[in-house]
Amino acid sequence: MVCRYKTYLIVTYAVSVTLLVTGCATTTTSLNFTQSELKLVPIIAFHKIMSSQSMNETVTVRAESLDGAAEVKGFVGQKYVIVTDMDEKEVKIRIADITEIERIRKIQTPTNSREEKGSGAADAIGETLIYAPLVPVAIGTWPFLRAMGLDAKKNAEDKEKARLIYEGMSKKDLMLNIGEPKEKYHCEGKNGSGAEEIWVYEKGQVLRGGRSLFINLNKGVVYYNSYDTTFFKNSDWLNCSIIKP
Repeated sequence: MVCRYKTYLIVTYAVSVTLLVTGCATTTTSLNFTQSELKLVPIIAFHKIMSSQSMNETVTVRAESLDGAAEVKGFVGQKYVIVTDMDEKEVKIRIADITEIERIRKIQTPTNSREEKGSGAADAIGETLIYAPLVPVAIGTWPFLRAMGLDAKKNAEDKEKARLIYEGMSKKDLMLNIGEPKEKYHCEGKNGSGAEEIWVYEKGQVLRGGRSLFINLNKGVVYYNSYDTTFFKNSDWLNCSIIKP
């Protein structure tokens, strides 16, 4: 069911590629949770968004009690986090006092040039599509994409933030930590892929990328999320009906 959106993103990246210069290099990407976004994060999800997922990823936080950004080192229960401050000292701060979280990832990508490969635009497009989820597209392309309604960078970042928070949550978790959704839908795949529920939340309840949460009924947990709250209602691959209160 998510194939349509993957295609959407691929097309967006392909448009961007035509505006890029051939070649890749080492780059650093970051995912930033602002103070307003953190107000919407359930307390049970803070450990997830402050835990690095790989050796090349670090997580930093800011708080009023800190002088600049501090790197996360560990946790003390659900209420405290251990960080290394600017003086390389370990400090315990309250999670509730955090005003910003940034996940920073260093990515090594192959360097390629026309002189080395003798490939032309076709190979460049192919490679960029492969690395597109990891390598930020040139900043100059975004005004062009926004004009087309294809702001893939913001959409991808918002979906990634929401995935870190909501993926794996059960219905009970959602109800206890977020509350009743605006709408609930029961959906079945037209190709026999099974049943699921889609919960649609109001803007003030969840982060933008989690407005629609897809719950696998066999596993009972959220497995997918989206900022779009309508695309599944009249889709070619799902039969959805609203669940009345």
